[in-house]
Amino acid sequence: MPSSLASSLNNQICLTQLYRDHFDELRQYLSRRLDCPEAGRDAAQDVFLRLLVKPPEEAIYNPRAFLLHAGKNLVIDLLRASRTRPILVPIDDFQDSLPDPIADPARIAAARQQLFALANDIQSLPAKCRQVFFLHRFDALTQNQIAEQLAISAKTVEKHLANAMLHLRRLRAGQLVCN
Repeated sequence: MPSSLASSLNNQICLTQLYRDHFDELRQYLSRRLDCPEAGRDAAQDVFLRLLVKPPEEAIYNPRAFLLHAGKNLVIDLLRASRTRPILVPIDDFQDSLPDPIADPARIAAARQQLFALANDIQSLPAKCRQVFFLHRFDALTQNQIAEQLAISAKTVEKHLANAMLHLRRLRAGQLVCN
């Protein structure tokens, strides 16, 4: 067995034992420091993840002290990061003072025009192609289910879907150029 593989295996075994022996104590310590049980659990997992990604180069003589020190350093990093992050205020606090962008009459009219144009584009598809498109997009049937329902091959369903998408894309591209 190559030495790097053996070393990696030994590190994983040691890390597993460290986790079993000290995770709960580290989690409790970090939960108190962060004043949150969930954040403490996440931080404790972070400590072990960092050890997994980058194992210590030297032997650990006092694993408990090493883990608590690593946890303390992580808490410092987390607190520093929280000071530089903007404070997020729920949008619900401002719900009454924000204008509703959906209720804008111009936006509603534009959406209706787009919807009408799309409906016309779909209506312009050949009948079988349109039926396959509807079953796939609006009824959420798989291609095999459509093939069974319409008594056609799955390859034919695939061809109809491809033709429908190509047709609709070409029509939309032509409309975008004209507008």
